[in-house]
Amino acid sequence: MQTIRGVRRRWVAGVAATALTAAGLLAVTAAPAQAGASDVDDATFVWGLNGYAQRGIFGPWTFKDLTGDAEQLVGSVSGGSQTEYVVAPVPATSMPPSSPQATPNAVKFSAGSGTIDPETGAGQLSWDGSYTVNAYPAQFNAPNEIYRDPLLTVNADGSGELSFDFSLGAGVDMNGNPTEQQDFGRLTLITFDAGSLSDQDATGYRITPDYQGVEVSLPDGGTQTRTCTTDGGATGWWGSWAPEFVTTMPSSVRPHFYSTGCGGMQDFKPPLPIDVAFTVQTSEPADGEEQDIAVVVPEPQVEPGEFVWSIDGSNDLVDLGTAERNGDHLAASGAINPVRVTDTRAEAPAWSVSAHVSDFSTGSATFDGKYLGWTPSVTENEGGAVAGAAVASGLDSGNGLKESATLGSAAAGHTLGSSLLGADLQLKLPVSVGAGSYTATLTLTALS
Repeated sequence: MQTIRGVRRRWVAGVAATALTAAGLLAVTAAPAQAGASDVDDATFVWGLNGYAQRGIFGPWTFKDLTGDAEQLVGSVSGGSQTEYVVAPVPATSMPPSSPQATPNAVKFSAGSGTIDPETGAGQLSWDGSYTVNAYPAQFNAPNEIYRDPLLTVNADGSGELSFDFSLGAGVDMNGNPTEQQDFGRLTLITFDAGSLSDQDATGYRITPDYQGVEVSLPDGGTQTRTCTTDGGATGWWGSWAPEFVTTMPSSVRPHFYSTGCGGMQDFKPPLPIDVAFTVQTSEPADGEEQDIAVVVPEPQVEPGEFVWSIDGSNDLVDLGTAERNGDHLAASGAINPVRVTDTRAEAPAWSVSAHVSDFSTGSATFDGKYLGWTPSVTENEGGAVAGAAVASGLDSGNGLKESATLGSAAAGHTLGSSLLGADLQLKLPVSVGAGSYTATLTLTALS
């Protein structure tokens, strides 16, 4: 019977450091945040409704009775000279083309408040005030359209909506019948899809509203035109303002806001762009007012740790049993008692465990230790260990475990923790080895 007697070694490494501190005086001035919602209290909102309002059947629509923070900007379509709100003509927008190009009438709301993310434009702004428009000359006594307190909501992807409190004044319908004033509450007039913001920076942007391809189901059985061609350079536009708004309008003015045909005046119905400007509130120190901030930065503290390894098991004996004849050689096998390696050092340096075996002997008889080989393994691994390469018996090739071989190792920066290393042993002997109970010593060495 051949046996191997193992030896056990234990090596402990500790690292201790004395913490040093350094103090410094730092003067800082905080910069305003450029991400996330910020308060706004001076936002402006400028809009010319649509191209139809700039020409109409009877001329430009009448803007009147502005209240609160609303004011009218009179464009050259009505003999004015405003240049604050300028839009390109069809097909860039619904503004009627002219030569020279006229500027539109528009309504401007000031002193809007809310929150805005300057990076994305997302947020919600509201304004106080109202404006009244009428598409018909006074002699028709058509009901006034009254738009109050706009509310703009913009999402991070550039989509959103514009709503107003909407009402119709008293008047007469298309058949000359009297109609009473009607209040409809808050209605969404305009929606806009993702990516609808242009000319965007930290102080504002232009919004392009939805219209093209928006379908509306009309309450009085009316028909929306939903097919237009681009033949002959036509725009091919058809669509609608927000259906909630269109279906609320009386039949006398409803056609101003959805497609009832193709080309011509139909191209003036889409809503014009909306311009929004704002100043994000910031809190900055007044000139000459700074605050000193003192900070103590300590040296990194390395907690003491240790590198410990030991052989698991109740004894140091590895019994390979009795060698059996296997063709042209004798063979025996077994397994070493597992070796547990625990490394808790903060810097996690590399480590390795290796082994080599002595010659086998019994009395005066011996045989070469090179005939022993192994196949290492890692059976538990919380410490980032890697098993060493298999080593063949010297009967097959090489010098077996007579030369030092790696059982397991871990690279620098490995995970802190414990690993259990093992190895299956293979002994292959020439049949010429004499009978007897042989022993050898397997010496394990740890390096780190």
